[in-house]
Formats: sequence, structure tokens, C-alpha cells
Amino acid sequence: MEWVHAFLDEHPLVRLEFALSDLPVDLIAERIDIAFRGGPLSDSSYVVRKIFTSQGELLASPTYLTAHGTPTSLQELTKHACVISPPGSGDCTTWRLQGPDDARIDIKVSGRFISNSLEVQRLAACAGLGIAALPSVLAKADVESGKLVPVLPQYKRTGRRLSVLYTSRQQLPRAISAFADMAVDKLSLLEWSPGTGIRAARPSRILQLPAQA
Repeated sequence: MEWVHAFLDEHPLVRLEFALSDLPVDLIAERIDIAFRGGPLSDSSYVVRKIFTSQGELLASPTYLTAHGTPTSLQELTKHACVISPPGSGDCTTWRLQGPDDARIDIKVSGRFISNSLEVQRLAACAGLGIAALPSVLAKADVESGKLVPVLPQYKRTGRRLSVLYTSRQQLPRAISAFADMAVDKLSLLEWSPGTGIRAARPSRILQLPAQA
């Protein structure tokens, strides 16, 4: 918000409207000026500016681990409650992990609590609902405070990426290009952080940063 405050001070004619969503949207149909998305991108029709790629980690609350034990191998994750994103089908989702030897390993996990929001998954993990795979920056304060502790720290969650998207480079309004430049400049200084949503460069248009990861 400090960055947004400075941006609005510098551009007094710009109005910003934030729209938080974990679902990808059609920028043209929804009149979205800018979308910030985490994870791999499947739509090549937009202009994409990659901000950074980082990793996530497996985390759980001390309360959960005291009650259910701490897994000592990836195979044991299948016996634990995990806080997961909605599966494509069935009851399991797949976590793609990177081991200490850089090997990529896919492990199927399941749980009774499912959410398409990383922020909600973080809160669920803090509440003891299971083991979650979270971006390091998102959970940094919880780890430092002891609310969450690493599980199998030798394995990292791969594929974390944050990008800014817009529909065209041609005749791009100055408000949109200025906001995109500011966001890329500021966010590139960080590791992976959860997406948020922004709407509006002007009253007639919309900026959005979906909260997907």
C-alpha cells in the first residue's frame, strides 16, 4: 500500500480499483487493464512481463505436528492431512517438489480442507488444519513467530512465478504502463509474494491482480 500511495501521489488523475480473485479472468471481456498472476501461464495472447520465479516450502503448525506427528519422508505425506488447492479430479492433488539433488518429484496428497486462495491456505495451516505448500515470503512472518514450522525442508515446491499481463503494447495508456513499470520495479526486489488484485487506471478502465499462485 505504501507503493500504491506513492504512485497515486505521483499520478493524481489515476484511480485504482483492486479486484482480488484466485481465478484467471479474460482481460478483454472483463475490461481488465492489468493482471498479476502467479504460476505458469497457459494463455499466450497477452503481453507477459515476468517479475520473478521463486520456490515454496512445506509448512505446518506445531499444534498439528504434535497431534499427528512429523513426516520423515515424502511417502508419509500421503497419510497426513494436507491443505490443498481444488483438485482437477478426484480427492487428491499433486505437489511437484524439488529434492536436494534437484530431482523433480511428484507426490499426490489429499486433505479435508481445500481452498483456491493461498492466503486462506496459510491461515488454515496456522490453525492446525494440515500441512500446506506455501510460498516462502507469504509464510515468512509465521515461520519467524513460530506459528508454522518447516516440514521436510530438504524439499521445495517448484513452479512459483509472478508475472504481469496486459492485452497489447500498442497504444498502451500511460497510466497502465506507469503502474506496470512501478509494480515490476518494486516486486522484482522481493522473492515470490502472493498475488493481489488491482482494478482501474482510470474510471473507465480496470486493473486487476488475481491472487492465484
